[in-house]
Amino acid sequence: MKRFLVALISFAPVVFAYETPSWVREKYKALYNSQIKVEADGSKTFHQGRLFKRGGIRVLSLKGDDFEMAFQHGRLLQSETAEGALPETAALLEKSVRNILPDIPVVTSSVVDYFYRNYTDKILQYAIKNKGGDPNRILLEAYGLAEGAQISADTVIRGVLGPESLQVVLGERFKGNKLLPVAGSANSCTDFVVRGEVTAQGEMVIGRNTDYPLNGFFDKFPTILYYHPTDGAQKYLSVTSAGLHNAGVIGYNESGLFIGVHTIPTAEVSTSGNPVFLVGQEVMKYAKTFDEAVAIFEKYKPAAGWTYTLASVYENRMASIELTNKRISVRESKGDYHAQTNHYRTPQMLDANLELNASVTEDSQARLIRAEQLIRQNQGKFSVEEAVKILSDKFDPINREIKGFGNVIAVHTTLSSAVFDPARGRLFMANGMGPVSLTPYVELPLVREFNESSFASDDYKYLENSSFHKDFPLLSKAEQKYIEAKTAFETEGNPQKASVILRESMSLDPDNSAYSFVHGILSLKAGDLKAAEISLSSNLNKKYKHYRLASLYYLGRIWASQGKNSIAKRAFQEVLAEADPVIERTLIAAVRTYLPKVKKWGKTPLNTSALLIFMPEGDMLEY
Repeated sequence: MKRFLVALISFAPVVFAYETPSWVREKYKALYNSQIKVEADGSKTFHQGRLFKRGGIRVLSLKGDDFEMAFQHGRLLQSETAEGALPETAALLEKSVRNILPDIPVVTSSVVDYFYRNYTDKILQYAIKNKGGDPNRILLEAYGLAEGAQISADTVIRGVLGPESLQVVLGERFKGNKLLPVAGSANSCTDFVVRGEVTAQGEMVIGRNTDYPLNGFFDKFPTILYYHPTDGAQKYLSVTSAGLHNAGVIGYNESGLFIGVHTIPTAEVSTSGNPVFLVGQEVMKYAKTFDEAVAIFEKYKPAAGWTYTLASVYENRMASIELTNKRISVRESKGDYHAQTNHYRTPQMLDANLELNASVTEDSQARLIRAEQLIRQNQGKFSVEEAVKILSDKFDPINREIKGFGNVIAVHTTLSSAVFDPARGRLFMANGMGPVSLTPYVELPLVREFNESSFASDDYKYLENSSFHKDFPLLSKAEQKYIEAKTAFETEGNPQKASVILRESMSLDPDNSAYSFVHGILSLKAGDLKAAEISLSSNLNKKYKHYRLASLYYLGRIWASQGKNSIAKRAFQEVLAEADPVIERTLIAAVRTYLPKVKKWGKTPLNTSALLIFMPEGDMLEY
């Protein structure tokens, strides 16, 4: 780490700033002079764009070329774009770096700039080259959104590429480049497709939870975008958040193709890869069949590891498209249901899974097990209502209990949720703060059925969905306090504040080892070793084996830093004796690194600023 910082002190970095070309401003100058109008039905219009609100959801109808539609989005949701998810998404890479580095004037900023130049910018330049070398084919939408919202194009571009950049850095670190001082982002998502004998009339129903580490921002302004391109692309929609102008996360087009993306941690990464959200956008614009969608994914390999759930309603096909920077595999289901979480499942891709820790692995598997279990339980009667119940489920199938946190489908980072009902030309979109799948769902039309002229007066359904909050108020409140603590650490960079808030989660849900483990790590980062020791020790008598072993490991680290070598060695040896060699291999590797140091040197320092805590999962990226 020190070598990495010293290497960056020797230069004053200049990050390339992306600016809208003057010819673009000249070509679209009429847009800059247009004004927002309020219509008689309460909607707002700008140029060919129109903004409605339904049940708290912002409904945007966009029409024009790429620049025009993005400009309309930015202008009609200007304040929401500035206050919502986009600036925070753009800052993900920077905040991940700053959360594990000391704040050294000039130097820390140099490190941040290094990552933008060597990851975000390189991925973008590769994508531009792959599109024939014309930056406008990639950047026109970014320019349009930036100009419409009156924000920097850098913010828009980093917002699109931030998650990809983090995944590349994470993969390279696990390939052996330990000089990379950054925490990665391994987000959780759950979706499923059912049909045939599962549903009441054989129709296809699609359920989707998008999990993302930006509570209070991504879920603040739920938005659906209806794109009506005038440049040859087909109509499509995106379930998103204000300012995120992309259908590559959740999309559905007029040809009946659905896509939903999943992060898959892997070491098969490279900056010589395409931003996956732009690849998904390409699918929504131009693919009209299942095979055409697969061909686009094959043509544009991503920079990092991802899987897309792909469903073709009119062809009655459903699959997962598993992707790394090196390869692609298609897992098409021939039965009546298909589910996907956050790990590769085809035999040829299993070795590409990057096992970060036991919690991440178990959580992905648990969500998959539970989704498939509930689908089978509802065979023959599955409908939108059953899909919502799955997306809002709080049962941990591994430990067989209702939980607020860990191994559950409705997780605290579920910030967008929707159920697609193509047979009836509609979808239901959740509206509320995370976990949004525990909030009401609002009915909206699919892209073919959307009619701008009648939308404001159309009837719609509203599905109430708050049983968890009512039935398990303490678990619910504990989860909300965890969200507050996570925000204090990840967004504000304040481990002291986060640890204080987290005490409330521990009090409300004392049996959940994740809360006390995270509190222990946050206390370490805040410099309070005594509080850390108390919290971690409390896990030694709880039933969750992984957290007991991980807590024992960090107690050993604390004791070794204090020169208490005998009990530190006993703690490490107990972990080695009890840990499953497959499930806990990353924890075992860490113990085998530090135990010889304690035996050889005795007192061993603990660098608390370098602890790579992963708040979304309540665990560590590295031990």
